[in-house]
Amino acid sequence: MFGFIIGTLSLIGLIKVARHGRGRRGGWGRWMMRRLFERLDTTPGQEKVVLEAAHDAQRVMWQAREEMQRARRDYARAMRAEPFDGEAVNAAFEQQQAAIDEVKKTLKAKLQAIHEALSPQQRAVLADLIEFGPRRLSGEGCARGWGGGHGRSMGHGPSTVSV
Repeated sequence: MFGFIIGTLSLIGLIKVARHGRGRRGGWGRWMMRRLFERLDTTPGQEKVVLEAAHDAQRVMWQAREEMQRARRDYARAMRAEPFDGEAVNAAFEQQQAAIDEVKKTLKAKLQAIHEALSPQQRAVLADLIEFGPRRLSGEGCARGWGGGHGRSMGHGPSTVSV
């Protein structure tokens, strides 16, 4: 469960940067998606699938985030109540679990849609990005040309440090 939470938070961060970005002239998000599409050598149809999946995943994750914030208020109310309101806490837990279940369902469906849209080579590159993070989109010199290895092998052969 802890790994799922960390993975979900990482994906939320990636989607947030990809959708909203930072900086000037379209920000990092557009740069990152452009760079991703260049690395994957995607067709316009594939790009549409990826962008739609990112939008849908972001939407459901924001809804889950809002549910987590509502739960905090419910926990605080239960703590303030005399006596402690265990039923409110249980209800909040159930609502949180429903939100997490929806995130899992949506992410699975969207990852499957992306998987089906990409070639095996494109999937391998994207899998590296998912496993090692968006830093791999910048720079050169790492396995598969992603950069950002910082002297660690990341499971792709001997460690090297660029000078």
